[in-house]
Amino acid sequence: MNIERINSELLKQLSVIFRFELNDPRIHGMLTVLEVKTSDDLSHARVYVSYFGDASLKAETFEALNGCTGHMRNLLKQRVKMRTVPYLRIIPDDSLEQARQLTDLIEDAMDKTHETEKNYKGDENGDN
Repeated sequence: MNIERINSELLKQLSVIFRFELNDPRIHGMLTVLEVKTSDDLSHARVYVSYFGDASLKAETFEALNGCTGHMRNLLKQRVKMRTVPYLRIIPDDSLEQARQLTDLIEDAMDKTHETEKNYKGDENGDN
């Protein structure tokens, strides 16, 4: 099995586990598994997760998730056909939040540009 297929299968199974099987009360918000990157020797996997929820609870949530990795590995052992399931490291992925912030900045800049153009055209016509 090639590494891309392994990453894809781990992502699929971890998404199900995150959604339906983690019942830790310290885990808050909505979580989405965005990417899994397994080491070449298949011993470790970095799991990139986006978080939507109360920002003050984000650190607690990721601490809890990393504390649950042994449980997640046991669940994965039951679902994937691998000799050994990699050790997991859960990593916050802020790329969606950064993209939203960038989009907001672009929209603000566009609004200001349109307002400036409107004022400039008004000056040309002698309206001001």
